[in-house]
Amino acid sequence: MFLCSCENCQRTSGGGHSSVALFRTDAVRVVGATKSYARPAKSGATFIRHFCPECGTTVLAHSSRAPALRIVPVGVFAGENTWFKPNQLIFSRTHQTWDLIADHLPWHETYRRDDRA
Repeated sequence: MFLCSCENCQRTSGGGHSSVALFRTDAVRVVGATKSYARPAKSGATFIRHFCPECGTTVLAHSSRAPALRIVPVGVFAGENTWFKPNQLIFSRTHQTWDLIADHLPWHETYRRDDRA
């Protein structure tokens, strides 16, 4: 669970960041049709957003950088998302000063460095 301030998330959310949760691909099931849009990310990965063809709401996304994961905007759980507790901000290098982020969260310039490698 994290916040992302990349410029694409700012455009998609209409705000200063997006609030998302990661799920294993096999733990996500979408009922109904979606349309998708693929774009190259600055990292070299391909980023694909899937959205409702009726209302345009982003339902989930995924990156070729992490094929085993799905990125789900927490807003799709509106009214039932009190479980969301972000643990970091990624892409802080493009964070907007007017977008207030909790002081206790660690900020990462790009992706969080994986110290397990």
